[in-house]
Amino acid sequence: MEELLRQLHLHVHLVMDKRTYPGWRDIRQNRSAHTFYWIREGRGVFRGESEFAVRAGMLLYMHPGLELSMETDERHPLQITMVLISAMQGGGDAGSWRKVEEALPLPFLLEAHGEAAHEFDKLFGEIEAGWVPGQADGELITKGALFRLISAIRRRMREAQTGSAQSADAFERAKQAIDRGYAGQVKLSELARSCGISDSHLRNLFQRHLGRSPKDYLSVLRAEHAKKQLLYADSTMKEIAESCGYADEFHFSKSFKKYTGLPPKAWRDQMKGGT
Repeated sequence: MEELLRQLHLHVHLVMDKRTYPGWRDIRQNRSAHTFYWIREGRGVFRGESEFAVRAGMLLYMHPGLELSMETDERHPLQITMVLISAMQGGGDAGSWRKVEEALPLPFLLEAHGEAAHEFDKLFGEIEAGWVPGQADGELITKGALFRLISAIRRRMREAQTGSAQSADAFERAKQAIDRGYAGQVKLSELARSCGISDSHLRNLFQRHLGRSPKDYLSVLRAEHAKKQLLYADSTMKEIAESCGYADEFHFSKSFKKYTGLPPKAWRDQMKGGT
């Protein structure tokens, strides 16, 4: 990954500052581009593999292949700066160039406060001010600010990792507790307290490390265990619901369908019918 960064070349496709309005929604499909979203103001909800709340001071990085739907808060509309780029890796000769379609070594979500938020805000301002399509000088300014942005993100990420050994330990303890206890009643507020952190800190840790909330992680984990029983055991829906931590068959069916698109019985019939 370090070699990739040393040989990285960027092309800016779009820089846009979007001030939304109540009721605004949008869907972004990253087929071949890398995208940065800097939340300048407001609040909202983004949905990818999971749903998560966004607010001012959050920086999101999407690598190619991801889809993201966005929705603004009615009372606090979002203002977002979006930067869409393509990346190439290569040396001096044309034959060694390749398009970078994998994720860059950057976090999916980074929340900035104080000095860090000011730094990101300034860099995105430079990127926006410098970008003029077709103008060489403007593109040089924009690319320079982009490389400084990537460097700043990695520096802030290292600082967070260095200063958050306790948080990392709390995340591992919480994740292991969910992994072991998914079949029972998992109360996330009690789990957070047992790890010595707040509910919001627990949510932020899961969002940072896994890109989803602890509630979503638990739901996906239960669905994956339910899949195994549906495929390899003759258990009834009630038995599977009880063994995977669902309150009852209704909640099992509703939650399972959310992540697979089908109710459990229909999913089992489809999978076994195709074997």
